[in-house]
Amino acid sequence: MRAAEPVRRRPAPVTYVALLAVAAGGYHLVTGILRVAEGGSSSQITEGVSGIALGVAAAVIAAGALRMREWAWVAFMTWGVVGLTNELLRHFFYENVNYRAMALETLAVLALTPLEVQVSFGIRRERT
Repeated sequence: MRAAEPVRRRPAPVTYVALLAVAAGGYHLVTGILRVAEGGSSSQITEGVSGIALGVAAAVIAAGALRMREWAWVAFMTWGVVGLTNELLRHFFYENVNYRAMALETLAVLALTPLEVQVSFGIRRERT
């Protein structure tokens, strides 16, 4: 028999970030499906397939976060760092920066950084 894992309380910021991921995932999924359905060049179809993949990934990560899985915290933080790096590179070297995406990624990283959130995900232990 396996020992029962202690029930961890889900902090409100985790719920907010998970809902944000569901919304972002839905957006990527719908726009990706529309892009693939309209056809066009291979680059547009590839962009659509990438949107579908991002949408599914966001939904899976959000479901993991709502269940307080450790890998979901790691995935969210990785997603945030990669997204912020991408937007900063776009800001400094290109003209098509997405400030909304940058703000949302920053919000997600800041919401998941506090000690109580990390403890609830099992990333860190409580201070004794």
